[in-house]
Amino acid sequence: MPSDLKEVNIKLLIEYDGKNYSGWQRQKNKPTIQEPIEKTLQVLFPEDKIKLIGAGRTDAGVHALNQTANFKVSSGSYKSVALKLVKSMNSMLPADITIKKANVVGDDFHARYSAKKRSYRYLISTVKRSYNGDKYYYIKTKFDIDLGKEYCKLLIGDHSFKSMCKNKEDDHDFMCSVYNADVKKLRDGSIQFEISANRFLHSMVRAIVGMMINIASSKVTLKEFYQKFKKGEQLTMQFVPANALILDKIIY
Repeated sequence: MPSDLKEVNIKLLIEYDGKNYSGWQRQKNKPTIQEPIEKTLQVLFPEDKIKLIGAGRTDAGVHALNQTANFKVSSGSYKSVALKLVKSMNSMLPADITIKKANVVGDDFHARYSAKKRSYRYLISTVKRSYNGDKYYYIKTKFDIDLGKEYCKLLIGDHSFKSMCKNKEDDHDFMCSVYNADVKKLRDGSIQFEISANRFLHSMVRAIVGMMINIASSKVTLKEFYQKFKKGEQLTMQFVPANALILDKIIY
């Protein structure tokens, strides 16, 4: 096969504000993150059929600092735009989607299946904010940071999150390995929750944060939560809004 016809695998690092989108994955008659990126790539690589693979299917309204995706094109096509790919893409994409980096990776790299760890953060404010206020979840209840930290410790390890997601079925019996979970107060007085795991179920992080707020405001005790969580019993869930959730990074 001529070298120009061989495929190259391109990895993209993407940042976006999800406020105006119905999530990452392309949907009929709904604005998504995937669609404008694929259309932009198709313009730049007209001879190739573009199939963009994302590391995570973020929900409607969720943001990303370092989403990862990959696509394959012929070597000849890539050589013609390689040095200006990021600049060309950013000049064509809307202001709320940015390509931070593009580089060639091994042929077996798959943005979703090669990922070992995914990390999210969630921002909470106990005071009203006007500047960037739409990136926080404003709560009017008290928040005991020590109770929040104790709750986070209970999440670490291998657990079934069947009672803390919107999935009706799952090929892995709802099991997820949580490597890290923590909550802290930042200098500006806001509260930041961080979690990393091998995978996340639909709306799982939002359910986890909702339960954390209930525990930190003494609506639910740690004991009540843990007894039901370990037994896989139904929990009364609060799915917090998506506007304060950020996909932080993907680890390979």
